[in-house]
Amino acid sequence: MANTHLTGIRIDSSSPASHMGGDGSRPADGAESNEINQLQGERISDVAIGEIQGSAIEDKEEGSLPLWLSKITEENKESENNRTEEPYIPKVPVNLKNINEECYSPLAVSIGPYHYSDREAKLKQVERLKVPMMFKFVNDSGKTTQDFYLGVKEVLQNARGCYCESLTEHFNDEEFIKMMFIDGCFILQFMHCLYGENEDLEMSDQQIFHVKRDLLLLENQLPFAVLHSLRTKRYGDNLNHSNEIINNFISLHIRSSSKPIPTWVRIALTALGLVMIPILLPLYLIIIGSCYVCLLYGLRYRRSKHLLRRQRVPLDWFPPPSPGEEKSGKRDDERQPAHLLELLYYKSMYHYSKINHKKAAKGSRGHCLYYSAKNLKKVGILYCPRWTGAITDVKFKSSIFSGTLKVPPIIIDESAKSLLLNLVAYETSAALDQLWVSSYICFMDSLIDDAKDVKELRSNGIIINYLGADQKVANLFNDMGRSMTHDTAAYNDIKIKINEQCESTVKRWVYESKRTYFSNPWTAITVLAASFGLALTATQTYYTRYPPK
Repeated sequence: MANTHLTGIRIDSSSPASHMGGDGSRPADGAESNEINQLQGERISDVAIGEIQGSAIEDKEEGSLPLWLSKITEENKESENNRTEEPYIPKVPVNLKNINEECYSPLAVSIGPYHYSDREAKLKQVERLKVPMMFKFVNDSGKTTQDFYLGVKEVLQNARGCYCESLTEHFNDEEFIKMMFIDGCFILQFMHCLYGENEDLEMSDQQIFHVKRDLLLLENQLPFAVLHSLRTKRYGDNLNHSNEIINNFISLHIRSSSKPIPTWVRIALTALGLVMIPILLPLYLIIIGSCYVCLLYGLRYRRSKHLLRRQRVPLDWFPPPSPGEEKSGKRDDERQPAHLLELLYYKSMYHYSKINHKKAAKGSRGHCLYYSAKNLKKVGILYCPRWTGAITDVKFKSSIFSGTLKVPPIIIDESAKSLLLNLVAYETSAALDQLWVSSYICFMDSLIDDAKDVKELRSNGIIINYLGADQKVANLFNDMGRSMTHDTAAYNDIKIKINEQCESTVKRWVYESKRTYFSNPWTAITVLAASFGLALTATQTYYTRYPPK
């Protein structure tokens, strides 16, 4: 090869010979430069190849890593050593906040450090009420302000680690503790007034509504440890009343907890009362007297039972068991949520059971629901409210000729979108195993295409609409579902069963016949009479042609 004999050539650019031809004569300028450049290029290439081959041999012999890989390894070790735990109260992920930024920002009150800059601008009206409500909360405890503050100071200071360090570094210790103390007392006093003394709140109805919404924003949370320390100083060791207040506050949102009496029951009771009045009139005095006595004993029993129950009122939430609890088979009732939004999540959105956490069958993940509510009705699927602890606990029961979709009732008002999206932000930032709220929104979005679908669900008690027109509710779920990422295994079994029901020709034919011929009593009577007449005609014709012998 040419490279083998050129590696030993050394060219001195300063020597005269390097500028001369082989016979000592100077070549032409173009030829001279081309020859020199070719020789130098070949020399450099050979040197580079030798260095690379030599370094590779050296690495192979010594068993060491290349320089670039060693550098990456060291950087990775440094990042692992400097890695900090995720904060209990993170910021909303950027990809979610860019789509619906207004749903994650407070409208009336700022809590904690994330929206602190808005306090003296657009949130000034409620901000001026915090200090009076703080003093009211402290004075009701019967302790001096100094004793109250010193008893919670250490917990308030430790709460700094629950937020992103890039934001809390702008507050010194005194400023941070002041923020935690005033905001925590305000939250607990607001709940206390909302529970039984609404007139003590110097706010308009709209401000109260907005504050209730703002206290459940992900970026507007206080660590529950702060609230717990403050309420312990206020109520002492017996936290039954405080737990009851918090449970009632959380129950005000999203979930409908009151089961209405069915219409047919009310009509039947009214008709029965009207019929029985003249018959039972002589016995009314005896009945009233008996009811009065029973009422007295019932109230006394209920009061005693209520007192027994008030001995222990835990926070009404059901988080998944920790690994230690799963092994022992016992649940820890003393566990506290990280913040109020997590309490709402595990109280109203999350339903722990082995059925909910079982893995989907192989090859069945990612199944979709192809039919809206009004179309499902056309194939005989009925809707029924499911009175359960979690909104996401949807069930489907299939029968021979029809099916029933049971969905827990949900309250839709002006704060529903903000609340649902903040729950989505919580479960996304917490990296939970299953995205229950996201999957629920996508499931409802698949049921709702327009106002007719909302009307169908509303008339069956599944959607309680305080938002306005049914189309607004349809737009709300369509907008949220458009940008939502759901768990492909969630509701998978339900979707498969519903699609099988819709694709069944027999069930579709049975429903169409039922709707056509048995939609009301008169139609049913007409059909039965016509069928009976046809049967008699056929019988008469038969016996006329084949008379009995």
